[in-house]
Amino acid sequence: MFKAAYRITPFLIACLEKISSQKVFIEQLGKKSIIKMNVTMDSFNRSVHSSTWIEGNMLSLAQVAALSADRSVVAQEKQKLEVTNCIKALRWILKNKMLNVTSQRLLTLHAMMTKGLLAKARCGKYRSVQNYIVNAKNQIIFTPIPPRQVNKSMNDLFLWLEQQRDEHPIIRSAIFHHEFVGIHPFVDGNGRVARAASQWILLNGGYDPIWTLELDEIFAKDRAKYYDMIQQTHEMDGDYTHWIEYIAIGLLAAIETVTQRLKGEQRKYKQVPLTPKQSELLELLEKNGILGSAQLCKLMNINRARVNQLIAPLVKAGIVTKEGTTRGVKYRCKVEAYPSLRK
Repeated sequence: MFKAAYRITPFLIACLEKISSQKVFIEQLGKKSIIKMNVTMDSFNRSVHSSTWIEGNMLSLAQVAALSADRSVVAQEKQKLEVTNCIKALRWILKNKMLNVTSQRLLTLHAMMTKGLLAKARCGKYRSVQNYIVNAKNQIIFTPIPPRQVNKSMNDLFLWLEQQRDEHPIIRSAIFHHEFVGIHPFVDGNGRVARAASQWILLNGGYDPIWTLELDEIFAKDRAKYYDMIQQTHEMDGDYTHWIEYIAIGLLAAIETVTQRLKGEQRKYKQVPLTPKQSELLELLEKNGILGSAQLCKLMNINRARVNQLIAPLVKAGIVTKEGTTRGVKYRCKVEAYPSLRK
């Protein structure tokens, strides 16, 4: 049976209190704030970019954002597939964030992350071979458990996760993340799935994706420390205290970064709450990808002047992009990278 040893230190309590105080500002913006939608979309793209970059993907943030918006980019097909798989997997998590993370859902997540990258027989399946964790010099720094122990270890981890539902989400997420990486249950894709699943636990615990998604960028900014902290916990015989503190520090940095980004957006744009008609317009753009003024007039049963009146503040706020000129202009919704923004 898996048991996690850790201490609730004064430092950890201080971090959690600071995070709670920062959450108030974000919650006050409201779910339909255009500014919040813009920043959440940005956090989503940064999360995908950072999590894949940690594993060696070389696509830029701009290229990731383009793929998120279903636009083509020039890059190696394998690298594009890694990113598009991650986009689809994170969208799936956001859609199902209120469902508990289970073994079967984790296998589904892995299959989505590795589709077309691994042999079909290995997608969504625990490994049957030994694997190793190596450093930048290709030196083995950690040997995960033998394959025959993987199923039991993962079952024990999920049992622990269920039994600890009353524990703080950050503690549950941090410990699950680390233990998962230690088990290394898949042939490939372990890091991406570990980070995505730990995000899922935070979202399931009621945490807002606008800033929890930023955690992957914190990891990416100091990738060496991220790996060092994982290894340090192994060397400390499974005492998770410092690892939990590291995750809490990362989340505090993430929410502070997002708060500053939101305040910057507020200075750029006047807060514009969505009207029912603007919500309808955005849903049409999200569903169809791109529409012209004439199409919007027909679908919404309004005239061109009314379309322009509804869409102008959305274009100004950066939530809708304008393509083309004069009567041939078309509009595209920028929040399609995060389809549950308005729910």
